[in-house]
Amino acid sequence: MDLTGGPAAASAIVLKFGGASFAAPGSHRLIARYVADRLSDGCSGTGTGTGAGAGAGGRARAVVVVSAVAGETDRLSALVRSVSPDPDRDLLGTALMTGETVNVALMTAALRDAGLPALALTAADTGFRGTGEPHHADLAEIDPAMLTKLAEPGQVLVIPGGQAIGPDGHPVMLGRNSSDLSAIAAAAALGAPACEIFSDSPGICTADPHLVPDARTLAHLPYDMMITMSRHGAKVLHHSAVAWARTHGVDIRCRSLLPDGQLHSVVGDSAGDSAGDPVGGSAEPRQRETEALAPTPARGGAVVVHRTGVVWEGAAEQIRSAVKWVNGVGRSDGDVVVVPPAAGSAVAHLVVADALRDLSGLSLRRTDLRLVTTMFPDGRTDLRLVPASEVTAMAQAQHDLVIST
Repeated sequence: MDLTGGPAAASAIVLKFGGASFAAPGSHRLIARYVADRLSDGCSGTGTGTGAGAGAGGRARAVVVVSAVAGETDRLSALVRSVSPDPDRDLLGTALMTGETVNVALMTAALRDAGLPALALTAADTGFRGTGEPHHADLAEIDPAMLTKLAEPGQVLVIPGGQAIGPDGHPVMLGRNSSDLSAIAAAAALGAPACEIFSDSPGICTADPHLVPDARTLAHLPYDMMITMSRHGAKVLHHSAVAWARTHGVDIRCRSLLPDGQLHSVVGDSAGDSAGDPVGGSAEPRQRETEALAPTPARGGAVVVHRTGVVWEGAAEQIRSAVKWVNGVGRSDGDVVVVPPAAGSAVAHLVVADALRDLSGLSLRRTDLRLVTTMFPDGRTDLRLVPASEVTAMAQAQHDLVIST
């Protein structure tokens, strides 16, 4: 499947804004001005223009992917469950997707007020096709013709994150935190070499800064390292999105719009020494200082805490059966982590990202433990299960080991 826009296609930028980006009053207008600046600056990462040169006269094609406003998905889920404690999955997915749909309209309105020709898209307009459960589907295919046809120079397409069209033609939800996947799919469809993921974090850190204040931002890390971090609980990117990026050669630039979007991380095997540069721009002195402090890809390590994953306990054979049941026949989506028995023990553990799954029927016992994963610079991985009350101390201690190695 050809996912390139052809040699004559105008350049394309793909910007994804997570729910936290819309938390503050006036966020939509702030983001709209930033997008206008990017287009008027010729797609550089500096964002210093006024927006006067943006619009139909610009050469770049732009895609803005939005998540639901922070907290909205949880509100919608609680609303549905207040009516039906165990709702049908198609109805749950339909309700949850309205969060992104509404935010597409809000973002499009703000972009138009900023003088940009913005077009609000639905899942049917994207060419993204999903299969599986309607509230937690897999991205199966990308039809690049859909976005290529709509993406005109100077045009801004606004896409609902984490949505696709199912086999029956109805919208499906690509699982929670899958807006990143939509951004990567859009970049692949338009032949963009990278997409930019904006959140409340400056990039990918050596540990969760909320738990480890001295955590450092990684300037560059390869796809495989990011996939491992994601599977073990890092929430910055979802592993399925990173896998798609690796397949299609799309670099992922994780950054913060405020207070300083110049500082960011790049996920990709080909980013090399330019990992700290903004897309289409050059590194600022402060960027280079940050890169010098950050671990290099060859020596970097990280500590990841699975703060929301549920840890189930059982015999090793029971755990193996549970993995097959959770993943489903023929699937291995990586949303589970198996912690093998310790020496001299027959008890194993299974960490499941979906907190709503009840595995008690498989003769497993739910615990109050949390998984702390340490990725050492030499390639070793250490898995530790600790009580929730000990997570912060364990994360700090393991981070000290990683940084001193």
